[in-house]
Amino acid sequence: MSVILIRLEKITIDNFEDCLRLTVNDEQKEFIASNAYSLAEAYALCNHHSYVPLPLVIYARDMMVGFAFVIYEPKDDDDPDDEDVYYLARFMIGKKYQNNGYGRSALNKLLEFLQTHPIGKAKSIVLSCNPNNHKAYSLFLSAGFKEMGFQDDDGDNLLQLELN
Repeated sequence: MSVILIRLEKITIDNFEDCLRLTVNDEQKEFIASNAYSLAEAYALCNHHSYVPLPLVIYARDMMVGFAFVIYEPKDDDDPDDEDVYYLARFMIGKKYQNNGYGRSALNKLLEFLQTHPIGKAKSIVLSCNPNNHKAYSLFLSAGFKEMGFQDDDGDNLLQLELN
């Protein structure tokens, strides 16, 4: 099996339109917001008092194949149970590029990147995923994410991966 060369890049004026053109298969659309919505959310979060958005595009060699949207959420000092986390709000591989190993390779690259604490220190990466989104759910579990035992407001299971 050949090695898939994946790289992550920040969204820029030069690549955002290609990102907007990436979509998932029709049967996956119920599970993930569009990239247009995600970029709008990232823009809105630029004005949040503490959250830091980090939208990234995923390249396999020189071909954009996916999109990831991470939000750094520092601890809420008013909540003694809260902790600093990276929230993986979106992770998608475009429908034309699925089933080629890009998802697993891109997730590994993203996790490796987040281990460097690029925005701030965090104890873990958290995400929400509908268990009916079988491919994504099994991908996250195989990468080491564990079920947290509760759901978000949309009924999706929360998963967590501890960081070093």
